[in-house]
Amino acid sequence: MMQRQSLKKPALFTITSFLTLLVIALTTNPANNIAYTMIFFGVALVFLISLGYLVVYLRRGRLGPKGRTRIFILSVGLILALMFRSAQALNWVDGVIFLLVVAGLIFYSSRRT
Repeated sequence: MMQRQSLKKPALFTITSFLTLLVIALTTNPANNIAYTMIFFGVALVFLISLGYLVVYLRRGRLGPKGRTRIFILSVGLILALMFRSAQALNWVDGVIFLLVVAGLIFYSSRRT
C-alpha cells in the first residue's frame, strides 16, 4: 500500500507534464515569442524529473538521496543539451566536453551523498 501511495505523485506529474508538453508543442510557435520556449523547457524539466522518480520507484520501490541527486543532474544535463542543440550552439567537441562535465557531476555526487 505504501508503494502505491508513493507512485501516485510521480505518475500524476509525469502524465500532466507530458500532456502540457504536447499542448505547448502543438499550439505555440517559439519564433513568435521566446517565452513559449522557456515554458516548454521548464515543463520538460519537470517531466524528466518526475519520469525519473517514477522509473526508480517502479524498479526499486524507494528513492534515496543519491538517486534524487542523479535524477536531477541527468535531467538538467539533458535539458541543457537540448537547449544548446536547439540553438545550434553545440557541435561534437562541445558535446563531448558537456558529457564529460555531466559524468563528472554524477561521479562527484555519488561520492558526496
